[in-house]
Amino acid sequence: MTLEFRTAMQAAFPGSIPAADYLDTVRSSLGAVGFDPETTLPLVSICRDELTTNFFARVQEQWGPAFTLAGLGGVPALGATGWGAAFAHIPYTSGRGSLLVFGLPHIGIEDDGTVGMTVREGQDSPTSTCGALTAIYDMSQRGTIPNEVDLDDFEATKLALRLVVDGHKPDSLVDLTVAALDATEVDLWAAIDAQEIWKDHNVAVCCGVQIHGHGGKDWVWPRSISLTDAAGERRQIDAFTPTA
Repeated sequence: MTLEFRTAMQAAFPGSIPAADYLDTVRSSLGAVGFDPETTLPLVSICRDELTTNFFARVQEQWGPAFTLAGLGGVPALGATGWGAAFAHIPYTSGRGSLLVFGLPHIGIEDDGTVGMTVREGQDSPTSTCGALTAIYDMSQRGTIPNEVDLDDFEATKLALRLVVDGHKPDSLVDLTVAALDATEVDLWAAIDAQEIWKDHNVAVCCGVQIHGHGGKDWVWPRSISLTDAAGERRQIDAFTPTA
């Protein structure tokens, strides 16, 4: 890891840690409050980009088979039917099962400190990461955000209208990525609360940003781990050093 990479990452996402350390901390923190892989269904809301597959694989190594909520930018895109299917898969034969949800949009940072770019395997030049969020950011700067959802480009146009409101231009791709994280967290809790999953199951929602460094090295900016009790009251676990 270069000094330029570290400097850029800490400027944009202070307190970021290696992805493996992040997942180990999540597991130990949730294990301490009763989350067991044998009775837990992990749901993972990350972008479809192949760069995110390492994170998904690590989740499955620790928690077992996971249900993907994947949408462009990491924002859930499965709709009411998909949510119903996901919630129907929570283990329950041993009593109160557990639902563990990860919500993480992603961004690349190259060794020279360039934010929003990644050199992918088999290529020698960097490309945009997240490609969808970069496209939306570029549209916002040009003033070309669509006026309505395009059914031939449904997810991207819906996401653009969600993240860029009233023509407001995000100051940077980092700001837009955090806006995608905000939208992801809102949607995750909206789906969980709408069906009151916490009445019958333990619920944990872990939100942050995936950061891809050069050569497949992944980091995470850990923003929050939140739990609900059987009445739907939320509380946060202070598992990480507070991040801005």
